[in-house]
Amino acid sequence: MKCEKCGRDIESEWKSGVTYEGIDYHHNPPQFLMDNWKGDLLKLCRDCHTGKNGLHKQILILMNKKANTLKFNGSEHWLLKKMCPKDKEELAIEVFEFTNVWLNKEVDGDDK
Repeated sequence: MKCEKCGRDIESEWKSGVTYEGIDYHHNPPQFLMDNWKGDLLKLCRDCHTGKNGLHKQILILMNKKANTLKFNGSEHWLLKKMCPKDKEELAIEVFEFTNVWLNKEVDGDDK
């Protein structure tokens, strides 16, 4: 399987407690933003999904902006508690659109 962001070929799925490397399945938008999830399921390598500059780090930035935090907070759960249902709906749309733009960029930041 290939990572949909960087194109790296990964042989297996990631399994919690078993392997570090592997393909992660990312819900776009994340499932935690919607009661009845509708969206895309993306295949991403660990680095592109949760690494230093990975997608989830970018989603946390969007969440902090939407929650109007004064100091960056890395807890998705805490940030969601600070948002009203309307903010969560708006964030789901923002994250979905951001992710689609993010996928169309090269690893070095240049457009494809």
